[in-house]
Amino acid sequence: MTIPTEDLALTLHDIGAIQFGRFRLHSGRESRVYIDLRVLVSYPEALRQATAAYQTVLDGLAFDLLAATPMAGLPIGTAICLAMDRPLIYPRKTAKSYGTGKHIEGRWSIGQTAVVVDDLITSGDSLLETSATLKAAGLRVHDAVVLIDREQGGRAFLAAQGYRLHAVATLRGLLDALLDRGRLSRGQYDEVMASIDIQ
Repeated sequence: MTIPTEDLALTLHDIGAIQFGRFRLHSGRESRVYIDLRVLVSYPEALRQATAAYQTVLDGLAFDLLAATPMAGLPIGTAICLAMDRPLIYPRKTAKSYGTGKHIEGRWSIGQTAVVVDDLITSGDSLLETSATLKAAGLRVHDAVVLIDREQGGRAFLAAQGYRLHAVATLRGLLDALLDRGRLSRGQYDEVMASIDIQ
């Protein structure tokens, strides 16, 4: 693990974005660790750090547009858009029933390439849904970028659908960093690892 990823783990733990306890995830699974990256918007320095981490991955990809998932990816996508000076679009959960009836907000042209940005991946459902909406509108989508891969099948699921996942960090990597820095005891670490079924 690189030092910046260790720093990211400590920052996320400091702001309460990584919590330990008993949680039920959106997927229905139970977990002893919960990652809430929505709190980043309340900590500008942490959001800047996360944005810089995304940028290290995005700099290696070819794309015309950033596309944020609704809703967790939108504040992160906006921060990246400003930092990289790249255009951002985002699909709506439901099409507007008034005005232009848009499914996707922002400006784009058919044939442009979009890279999907989200906070994290567990099953991959939200990333796939966003990608499908973009493709239906005539955009090309090959890549998705997340801050954290929970390593619970999402990467393989997206790959089976023809998409490449790029993650700044993995859940295992973050937990290893917190263990190394004394933020997590060996007993807690083993308990968390046993609960998350990393693949």
